[in-house]
Amino acid sequence: MLAVPFAVVGVLVALVDWLRQHDSIPMAPTDALSQSVSVNYAVFPQGTARTARHVGALVDLETRYLLWAVGLEALVPLAVGIAGWVTITRVLDTHSGPRALSRYLIALAAVVSIPQLLGGFSVDITGFLFGLLLLAVALFVLTRLFLLPALLVTGRGFVTALRQSYHRSQGQGMTIGGLIIVIGLAYWGLATVPVAGGFLSTAVVAPIHSVAIGTVFSTGSRGTAAIPANQIESRDARPGERR
Repeated sequence: MLAVPFAVVGVLVALVDWLRQHDSIPMAPTDALSQSVSVNYAVFPQGTARTARHVGALVDLETRYLLWAVGLEALVPLAVGIAGWVTITRVLDTHSGPRALSRYLIALAAVVSIPQLLGGFSVDITGFLFGLLLLAVALFVLTRLFLLPALLVTGRGFVTALRQSYHRSQGQGMTIGGLIIVIGLAYWGLATVPVAGGFLSTAVVAPIHSVAIGTVFSTGSRGTAAIPANQIESRDARPGERR
């Protein structure tokens, strides 16, 4: 059952890939697919589409084409966000309300829009030394953000979720770093499959990514269960900040 939401979204991702290729608005292959090896990891569980449409393609479009393109590009992140939220909620066996969902979707939109505006984010490791440096920096940042989706699902605010993700990931860096590399390679590897790559990347890897986030979060939560609640609060949140 955990795989169902992303399986449905995977069909949508493949359909949007096909529509981008056949409508009259310019599109481009996803940057990561042109690289020999890529760790195509994102903070939030989501597949890797085979096509992309950058902001420049929307300039000077007629209104009807602009609305079509914007609607198409907004539909996938919305569906991906809901699928990720539902899957992580099930993994954690928790109840999460509309406010938590809205925070999750806003954070996902921010993560998705930045690469779109900049033309894509991926780590090409064909140049070994430079790629190794980029990978080290990216791993440090992504490791600290690994638990952010789970914290948003459980109702934390943006600032509190960022702070707790940073603290809770400490001591688990090797485990989380290994997961990021494996998941990122899997996203990229399945996305390279002709035609069905977008579906496979979303339907297969995104649920695994969600389960990994939920499992690491649950393990860390059990590890801090013996810490008094007031100590956790003082460490993870500023006084007076709503959790």
